[in-house]
Amino acid sequence: MEVATITRKYVYQDGNNNSIELDDIDYELSHEQVMEHYAQLYAELTNANIMDKGIVDGYHEIHFKTLAGTKG
Repeated sequence: MEVATITRKYVYQDGNNNSIELDDIDYELSHEQVMEHYAQLYAELTNANIMDKGIVDGYHEIHFKTLAGTKG
């Protein structure tokens, strides 16, 4: 029996639907821990939602999506 691992693919989407693909820094970290790590580079991730898209094109795709806020 062979055990295959599926590579995780993280995508950061800002409120303007711009996407940046992020590397999976450690497969043992949870999605929240990966998001906390990248929040040091992208401050908007501190308030982002995690959206698990499932298996897409052979990758386990996880999106970090921020919402554009308005004042007033």
